[in-house]
Amino acid sequence: MPLSYLSNWAPFRIDALGLVTLIGAEEVNRSVGRLVQSRYAKYLPLLGAHLIADNQFTTMTSGFHLYNVSDAIRTPGLSAWLTRWLKSQNLKMSTTVFEWSVAPGKSQESKSGCGKAWDALLAALIGFLTIGGSLVLVVAMGDWWGLANTISMIVSVVVRCCLVQENVDALDKAVLDACYERSGIQGGSEKVKLLISLADGRMVTMYAPRGLVLEGFTKRLTILQPRLYSYTRALGWFVFGVHVLSLGQATFLNQIYAIALLVLSTWATAKGIGSNEYYITEHISAKRVENYPFCPDKRKWAYIRLGCNGVEEESLADWGLLPRKANTKWWRDFKESEEQWKFQKYRKSYDTAKV
Repeated sequence: MPLSYLSNWAPFRIDALGLVTLIGAEEVNRSVGRLVQSRYAKYLPLLGAHLIADNQFTTMTSGFHLYNVSDAIRTPGLSAWLTRWLKSQNLKMSTTVFEWSVAPGKSQESKSGCGKAWDALLAALIGFLTIGGSLVLVVAMGDWWGLANTISMIVSVVVRCCLVQENVDALDKAVLDACYERSGIQGGSEKVKLLISLADGRMVTMYAPRGLVLEGFTKRLTILQPRLYSYTRALGWFVFGVHVLSLGQATFLNQIYAIALLVLSTWATAKGIGSNEYYITEHISAKRVENYPFCPDKRKWAYIRLGCNGVEEESLADWGLLPRKANTKWWRDFKESEEQWKFQKYRKSYDTAKV
């Protein structure tokens, strides 16, 4: 029988522990931690499940600095999800601009119930067909180690979805309370100017509500159901142990199927295939602002586009982002470029209105 032959076919051995703990670990940490899920790979198992159980996707990353230009505040600590989200974006060196919004009702993306239901159905269908294929194969071959491995992968998907959703809910609630003065923050919905420098030297400009900055950008999220969260993490560790043990003992064909599924789903998740990067939660969304063709990718133009007043320019100088006024040559060139920016912006607005 072909199945009995395949159950004994093992041309070489596979290091299961090394595969599921080392390959794709950084990609899983970054892609899951940014809290944006793929409509195709949402219900597929991923490599590095121990990172999810260990809660490493929520640890803060060093090397980032946030400059709140409007409020003259500088902080070196950014929320874990924001640092991972920024790393996943295609950023220019200095002139990338994002505008953030916090809607009291659901955002436009989440209002389309039919589209959201279709995305959930599509993700469930893909997960059912791919993992279901593994179930059919292991049962037909009588591979009970393979069955244990498949069940552990299914449970790991449930664990990941629960933990990610808990973080999304915590972010949503904290930001909504801050923006609409449910937590005592005054002017929470007022937008402020931000500069964020990344560990690799790139810089991003953002306009975001003050409440989102205070509770969503600079603080660790407070989980709404900590006991359930802890139990779910414990379950994640248990199924990870079963996954490592059973994958190493499964038949070679089922090992190949499981590894191919894990690698492909991890690749799709890391690449953001099927993800809406600018829709974070049901109430929080971002929009990338276009760059004008005459605006070179230099920090000077990032400061010009920010439209700072005298006090804000002093803050930038105190943080070392702008030179002191003693550097008259630089400031003269800066003001000339600023006038050019205003003229080109006015001309673009005039041409748009004329059309």
